[in-house]
Amino acid sequence: MINPSPFLVYLPTELRHLNWQAYPLDSKLLLFNRDTGINVLLEGDETAHFECIAPRTLLIAITNICNLSCSFCYRDLKLASAWTYETLLEFCRAASDWGVLEVAFGGGEPMLFKGWQRFIHELYDTSSLCINFTTNGMLLTDAFLKSIEGKYGNIRISLYDTNDWSTSIQRLVTTGARFGVNWLITPGELPQMEAKFLNLLSLGVRDFLLLSYKGNDPSLHLSYQQYDEFTTFVTRMHHSLNGIAQIKLDVCWGDAVQNVPVLFERNDCGAGSDFISITSDRQIKPCSFHHWSIPFQTLDDVRAYWEKKHAQRQAAAIAGCARLQDRAVNIDGEPKNEIIRLAAV
Repeated sequence: MINPSPFLVYLPTELRHLNWQAYPLDSKLLLFNRDTGINVLLEGDETAHFECIAPRTLLIAITNICNLSCSFCYRDLKLASAWTYETLLEFCRAASDWGVLEVAFGGGEPMLFKGWQRFIHELYDTSSLCINFTTNGMLLTDAFLKSIEGKYGNIRISLYDTNDWSTSIQRLVTTGARFGVNWLITPGELPQMEAKFLNLLSLGVRDFLLLSYKGNDPSLHLSYQQYDEFTTFVTRMHHSLNGIAQIKLDVCWGDAVQNVPVLFERNDCGAGSDFISITSDRQIKPCSFHHWSIPFQTLDDVRAYWEKKHAQRQAAAIAGCARLQDRAVNIDGEPKNEIIRLAAV
């Protein structure tokens, strides 16, 4: 691991006291503080020799069980997870030693993972990882949120028609939790988008992650005209908020949404390189929606995969993948034949 101390001289005085982790990128160095979420990117002659040594984030599905039965869920709710408390803790600690900065846990419903509250405490105390998790929110309690205060980076609440998200948001706000919402944008969401956005804002949401649909159901993909409508909305809200809240677009939008304000310019989604998906049955995937996977036993196997494969840019055989031309969706939102060809490879 790189010692960040020599680089702190380049930071403003008020930032130098923070407990930084140094994460090398190709010809750059990222300083990251897991408690505040602050990232500082350094680039110059001093960093020109650096190379990336690990994915920044591991996306880990820890269970398939859930307290909901959503029609669109692709998880097999009857499939037992291969993770136990001990094996997951060992794996995550090894990931921390490798140089991974963050873990993002999902499911199923992570709140149903046995010993979840204790796991968050133990992983935070015995690793340098920033801990994030996505939940439907229905099992959150005031006591749980107070217990893990200061031990996690961010809680993501998914917005469904069936999970009473407004109550969960009110609980998160009242307890001072660090959270954001995951909002799937489909044609059906567009007519109510502004009203729903303003409602969420009034409830106290200050972190919006707008997700694109990945799948072969034409009714859930935006048409080109709807992309324009969505782009106009995002741009208008960004300028209207004037920094009050963050609006984020998931990497799978690719270049489908043009001319919106961006923080970083990039040419690829980063699947398999910046982040890797780890399934509940211990498979490595470039991303959660990818058709390609490989089994593994230990973190060393994951590391070997990343070091061999991370430079590859294989698209997922699913409509909505940012690596496909026009996300393999035609002007009417219909999946293109390219998907069929890819799926057969």
